Amino acid sequence: MNLLTFIRRLGRLLLLLCSCLLLTGPQLLLQLGAWSWMVASYSQESSIEQAFADTFGGERPCELCKLITAVDAEQETTPIKESTEVKSLKLLLGQAERLSLAPTYFIAAKRGNSDQSGRLRHSDVPIPPPRLV
Repeated sequence: MNLLTFIRRLGRLLLLLCSCLLLTGPQLLLQLGAWSWMVASYSQESSIEQAFADTFGGERPCELCKLITAVDAEQETTPIKESTEVKSLKLLLGQAERLSLAPTYFIAAKRGNSDQSGRLRHSDVPIPPPRLV
């Protein structure tokens, strides 16, 4: 395995971990801690195979797993109230100026050879003060 393949796989793994963290947040870390504690404690009572079966079977949840399940159920039943700040922000979205991250290029318009275009060009140039002789 070369270095480029390793970096790609590591990047994919980090992307997966970051997306899991964004989706569930601290509850994921709590659940992982509860599962590891359950496997460790159940493996002392019986074999490691039976410990994994008891941990992920759902028949013997620990107190932390019950707490996490209760919090998940509470969050699902509680309606999310939209604050007035978010509503006012939605009203302002149409009034915001367009944000462009790409560079914009302006093409100068062709000017005619008339006197007026020459006068406009020369009016931008400042006139120097008179010299003392």
